[in-house]
Amino acid sequence: MDEIFDFFGKAVCHQIAERTFLASGRVLSVCARDTGIYLGIFSTLTYLCLFKKRPSMTIPSVKISMILLIFMLPLMIDGLGSYLHLFESSNLKRIVTGISFGMVLPYFLYPLLNVKAIESTSTPVITHSLDVLIPLVLSSALGGLVFFGVLPYLMIDGLIIVTIIGWFSLIASFVFSKIIIKRIKWAFSIMGSILFLTFLSILHQILIKG
Repeated sequence: MDEIFDFFGKAVCHQIAERTFLASGRVLSVCARDTGIYLGIFSTLTYLCLFKKRPSMTIPSVKISMILLIFMLPLMIDGLGSYLHLFESSNLKRIVTGISFGMVLPYFLYPLLNVKAIESTSTPVITHSLDVLIPLVLSSALGGLVFFGVLPYLMIDGLIIVTIIGWFSLIASFVFSKIIIKRIKWAFSIMGSILFLTFLSILHQILIKG
């Protein structure tokens, strides 16, 4: 199982050991920043799938979108500053900024799965502060458990890899949007996601060896 997790983690992450958390004494398959990003994505997607299933739902309003974009700034600042050696980052900063960034993404992608998303009468996905607060609390709680090494390796790494595949499957579903039968559409989306991640992982390994 470790090899499978590591293989798919390699598709999206540099996997630098010192920038990665440990769980049950084992290194996770993605770095602290990517761990935060996918915990954020998982938390928001879970909330939206459970409580936001209206067919006439669309992306957040312009005002709310601007606020959400502010949530994404810390990762950009921390990542760029660290890359340019302007300041030192830490795994705590990486997971916090990753969560802040990742939890925002589903608000802009998930509503577009609805056929009526572009209609002017559609309701924005965020209508109450709880629509943001609940995913934020959930992702922060998960991040805290990871940071303090409370969660077992198989649970947290499995959650991250499933979220990675699920997120890329959601993106791939737009390619197969013309397929009417949902089961077939999602089967193709998942297979497409796995194939794409496999390609990225193999490419990563080739570039490292090269």
